[in-house]
Amino acid sequence: MAKGKKSMSVGEGRRLILMRHAKSDWGDNSVSDHDRPLNRRGIADAPLMAQWLADHELIPDQILCSSAERTRETVELMVQVWPGEPSWSSADSLYLASPNTIVSMIRSGFSGAKTLMVVAHNPGMAYLASMLAGKGVDMPTAAIAVFRVTNSEWCDLDSDTPLELTHFMRPKAL
Repeated sequence: MAKGKKSMSVGEGRRLILMRHAKSDWGDNSVSDHDRPLNRRGIADAPLMAQWLADHELIPDQILCSSAERTRETVELMVQVWPGEPSWSSADSLYLASPNTIVSMIRSGFSGAKTLMVVAHNPGMAYLASMLAGKGVDMPTAAIAVFRVTNSEWCDLDSDTPLELTHFMRPKAL
């Protein structure tokens, strides 16, 4: 296996990928926060981060993202990089969601997913990543935190349960 790559063997549990959306465009004040698209850097960073996930054998089975334009654009750009498209959906409740709301969404389904990715916003993503890691985790735009989940089912996940942070990357570090 190439340097820096990790893979999970069968029976090691599940993986949760938390990602903050890529950089959005603040240039048009007439656009609502929910409807802001990605800017040029965000459009470049999303596929870059998708390739990083692919290089580390971390392509998700399922993706859940906020209904905001910038999160949906992030996911749309990422899935174009991967062979085969993971199933994905967006949810209004993930727009500017708290950590507890994000965990509640994860717990509500996805029983078939071995690797689940959630794309949403700060401060919720940074707070949740920090809670799960048991230490402060900064989540700049397009940052990805990957956790090993030992619970047998997503419905057993709890925001108070420390998980193993196995990977962390942000675009500026690539």
